[in-house]
Order: sequence, then structure tokens, then C-alpha cells
Amino acid sequence: MADSLMINDEDNKLVIALHTNPFSLQKDSYIGSIPRDTLTISNLAARIKDSDRGLDEYTVLKAAGLLKKECLTAIRRGQAVNLLGLCTMFIAPEGSIDANNTASALTQKLVLRFTPTAEARDIASGMKITKVIVNDGQPQIDGMFSLPGEMPTETFRVGKGIRLVGNRLKVAGDGSGLYLCPADENGNISKDVEDWIEVEKRQFSFNKPKRLEFFIPDGTPPGSYRIRLKTFFSGKKNELKTAISTVSKVITIEN
Repeated sequence: MADSLMINDEDNKLVIALHTNPFSLQKDSYIGSIPRDTLTISNLAARIKDSDRGLDEYTVLKAAGLLKKECLTAIRRGQAVNLLGLCTMFIAPEGSIDANNTASALTQKLVLRFTPTAEARDIASGMKITKVIVNDGQPQIDGMFSLPGEMPTETFRVGKGIRLVGNRLKVAGDGSGLYLCPADENGNISKDVEDWIEVEKRQFSFNKPKRLEFFIPDGTPPGSYRIRLKTFFSGKKNELKTAISTVSKVITIEN
């Protein structure tokens, strides 16, 4: 079936993050969330091009743009739209409705809703958690993307940009820093700080809590690395007294 969802076992890499439950008195009570690894239509078009050499990504993007236009037109007409067999998008009233309200008042209560199809629900219910992260207040890297192009990857090029997405990623405070740390075949980073390559602040193009973008310094030797982030960012006016840090999974840097 042309529009069936296909997810291979090797693609099943679902991570759940556990956050301390502020509403519970129990010590080990957490609230779970799934960090999002969001793909754009450009990402999907690039994947389609790789899987079907008979199509180019520009054709896919053109078709996607036309579909988007027609979907929005249908919504403006008050119609529901089945999106590629994944979900149905429709307009619905929000909250309780008073029959004495005028039409203009009822218009303020209209919202857009989505209902997943049975096929999409089956995929979600069949997923398996492959990694559990307990969020202990340290920075958290949920995804890494190569710039430009915004492709999720673990391979990057010297002089090109990297985007990290997650939480508490803003590099701030005296003594904070971002480093490329050489990693051995087991993923262990060098304990000799002299081997680490610091990414200077001037090489940052975006430095926010949920998104950090920077350029790989020129002259970085090709090889395996892990990104180490150290920050005093607290999310408030005052910085932390003790630094928090995180280390990415192993990445490959090429010339």
C-alpha cells in the first residue's frame, strides 16, 4: 500500500525523559516525556530522494507545497482533511457552548484538531522504549543537526555548522565552555584537557536554552569526537554557583 507507514527495527530508537514530579511527595515519582526529533518537509524530501532515485527532492517539495495549499483551502471551506492516511485534520468548537451566543462569539471558540488514523495509532502503540533518561537538572542534548540543510546526523564537516536541540544548552557564565573532545573506539574521551578543542563564543551563531548552533573550528583534525558542554546557566537572573554539564554521543568530523 503506497501510503503505509513502515518503521524498521533499526529505526525504533525511542527515548523517554523522566522529570521529577512536583505534585508528588514520593521520592521516586517522575513525569515522562518523549524528546522530539522533528523532521521538516525538506528532511523528508531528502530521504525520499535517497530511497527512490527516480525522484528528486525538488519534485517532492513542489508536490508537498501544492498539497499544503489545498489542505489549507479545504480547512477554510470548513472541510475535514485526511492527511496522507496519518490523521484527520478538522475544525471543532472548544469548551462548552451556550446556545444564546451569537455566531461571532462562537467563532472565537473554534480550534483546529487532529485525530490519528488506526494505522498511525498502531505504529505508536508498537514502539519500544530503547533508552530512559532521568533529567537531573543537567543540560540535555535531544538531537544534532548538520547545517545548512537541517539534517539529523552524527557526521559533520570542518567549518560547517552544528545545531544542538534540547534543554539548558545555553553556554553562560565565567568558566563555561563548549569543547570537541577526541573519543576512542569505545567512545571514551581523552582525560587530557589539552587534547580538547574549545569552540569559541564568536563561533556561536545561536546560543539559547533549547537551541545551540556553532561552527566547527577550522583546522579540527578528522576523527571521532564527543561534544562537551559546561554552563552556569540557571534559567533565572542569577547564574548557578556550580557548573552543570553534559556530553553528546560520539560524532564523526570530516574535512
